[in-house]
Amino acid sequence: MPFRFFDLPSELRSKILGDCLIIDPCTIDLDPFNYRTASSRLNIFLVSRRFHEEAYRVFYSGHTFRIFQTHGRFLGKTDQPLLARLPTRYRSAITFLELRLGPGWSDPPKPWFVSDRLGLEECTRVRTLKVFIEVDPSSAAFKGFRLNRVFFTNFSRHLLHDVIERLPSLDTVEFDAYSSVDRDGALVTRLSKEARECEKKIKWGSETEWGNSLADKLELARLRARQRQATSNNQ
Repeated sequence: MPFRFFDLPSELRSKILGDCLIIDPCTIDLDPFNYRTASSRLNIFLVSRRFHEEAYRVFYSGHTFRIFQTHGRFLGKTDQPLLARLPTRYRSAITFLELRLGPGWSDPPKPWFVSDRLGLEECTRVRTLKVFIEVDPSSAAFKGFRLNRVFFTNFSRHLLHDVIERLPSLDTVEFDAYSSVDRDGALVTRLSKEARECEKKIKWGSETEWGNSLADKLELARLRARQRQATSNNQ
């Protein structure tokens, strides 16, 4: 007797589909090895139309999708980014996007620009944009190798601004980096300022110890105090 999957409660069905579909690590990029990690799992989409409708929402909401490809095979090539290859209904199910900065810092890849092809306006469920910084070429260690101190900072700032402007439901920008990247350096400072100017909340990721600094704790305390004051004024 066949198992009646759709007789299960929706929460349990989502849990089962998550166990089948969610990949660790859960950031998906345009990568030649996707067929090994993701392709076989997506065969579940082919079971039936109803199965597909539930499964694709679990898969696309359960992963972070990288906006611009960083794998060496595709970096700098004119290949369409992964996001641009997805149909509208898949993009509308995505909840997290990642902008990874660092690859090609001396000569940014030509396909790294924001346009209609990415379909960012269709990513209506994205509330958090993750920005991961691999290197900061404005630091002294890059002197003699970079074009100038502000080139990559300006490029990254414009790219972040353009991405933020096109995401209709974006609420938070989460910054993270390798431990070698200085939070008080020119790149991180300029990017966090850009996010604030776009009126987005700032969150610090888990890769570094940024979120545990005294300054962060004081900033959080001030924010909570303002929230309590606003609540008191509205009563």
